[in-house]
Amino acid sequence: MLKKIVSILGNVKLGVGYLIALALLSVLGSTYIKQGETYVTYYKEYGEFFAKIIWMTYLNNVFHAWYYQLLIVLVAVAVIAATIDRFPSIYKTAYGKVEKKMTEGLQKKPSTIKISTKEDIKTVFDKMVSFLQDIGFKKAEVIKENSGEVYIYAEKGRESRLGMLVTHIGIVVFLVGAFIGSVLGVRGQIEIPESEKADYIRKYREGSLVPGDEIYKLPFEIYVKRFWLDFYDSKEFAGAVKSYNSDIDIIENGKVVKNGIVKVNEPIDYNGYRIFQTSYGKTGEMKEADIVVVEYKKLIDIIEKSQLLNNQLAQAKDDQNSAQIEKQLRDLQRQTVEFFNNGKKIKYRFNEKSIFFDGNQLTVINQTLNYKNPALVQQDVYDPLLIVKVSYNGKEFNMPIAADPNVGIAAYERFVKPYNFPYIMFIEKFEPRYFTGLQVSYFPGTTLIWIGTVIVVLGTMLAFYTVHRRVWIKISDNGQNREVYIASYSQKFKESFEEKIRETIKSYL
Repeated sequence: MLKKIVSILGNVKLGVGYLIALALLSVLGSTYIKQGETYVTYYKEYGEFFAKIIWMTYLNNVFHAWYYQLLIVLVAVAVIAATIDRFPSIYKTAYGKVEKKMTEGLQKKPSTIKISTKEDIKTVFDKMVSFLQDIGFKKAEVIKENSGEVYIYAEKGRESRLGMLVTHIGIVVFLVGAFIGSVLGVRGQIEIPESEKADYIRKYREGSLVPGDEIYKLPFEIYVKRFWLDFYDSKEFAGAVKSYNSDIDIIENGKVVKNGIVKVNEPIDYNGYRIFQTSYGKTGEMKEADIVVVEYKKLIDIIEKSQLLNNQLAQAKDDQNSAQIEKQLRDLQRQTVEFFNNGKKIKYRFNEKSIFFDGNQLTVINQTLNYKNPALVQQDVYDPLLIVKVSYNGKEFNMPIAADPNVGIAAYERFVKPYNFPYIMFIEKFEPRYFTGLQVSYFPGTTLIWIGTVIVVLGTMLAFYTVHRRVWIKISDNGQNREVYIASYSQKFKESFEEKIRETIKSYL
């Protein structure tokens, strides 16, 4: 009964049926039916009838469906059963007891070569050994029956018979890895701003690359030390993003256990987890900014002089007078540039709680890349603003620091001027702060999949690139002539092997 069960489970047609079903489901899930979408999506694309079928049969999540996993198990069982059913006889054929002396049955086979020669038996024996080496047999076993008969036996390629077993083992190992990955594997995404860390991912909705609401806790933390963009140098793609990169630390139990740079198509691995670079974006904050500080009254004096000269230029009555006023404006413009260049500089970096100027501590309250419309930041439209709290002459007030002079001056006059604070500040340069989008995948069966693949390749090489062959030779002395009988066996390519023997033996006897 057990033998019948094994024979049924290992039925080749049944195994092929499982594989066809797996292939069809794989094609459906990877090509024709979007995975992990909502019922509404399927309703819009396929109509109510097919949407219900997809939803009820789990075709929206094929690769994690129970029947898909069951088919993987059934294929593995079929392979194991086929091995148990067929390999013992195959092994016995290759490694079982074999008659090394040419039997009468072999001698009478139609394919057995018979040659007569007058050379002495020792000479014929030496030639037969050389002949065997010439057709690829490195070793030969000599069986002397008596002084008038010599038997030679040669064999090679028995390991070819193991090809089926090795291949089947590799397939089973591969399927076990795939099953473990299907059941225990996880994949998700996390967006981490620069100089921050996270120890979780948002798992993708089943069968899709869209993060859902389910949180998966990582056994380590990912700290983003730095993020940067690489741009193309060519004129054709000038300004286009070539790649984006994250310098990360992996922290476990409070210690950095690995550091690496994650680039597009260049993930890093740690303890079975693989971290990919998938996306990026701006947080809406400034990573750092250069702030210039000037005296408010002196700036107003320059502005008033500029306005006065422009009014005079508008009222000038002749070209000579206009030229003089234009020269004064150019001189004033140079003075303005020098005025700002000579202003005191402050460096602000994200996460700094305070910045210091002239003995004053300015407490950072808030900052943004675009105070008018934060959504425009992703389109590289900036109106940066930094708000700090200032303590001056025993009073506290908030001071906006803008990049646009018109906004900065208006804000100063409304919020700062009443407190007689003598300085006004502007943002000269700034860098946006980015977040990096990292995909983290964990498939505990990946190692088994690779091992199984290597084993399958080795098994295939054994099966297709080695051939089990045997040669029996009988040399007998009948007094006047020496009779030579050559019989052969080849697991594959029987006709070509026999032809090779017939062609090669001509040069020896």
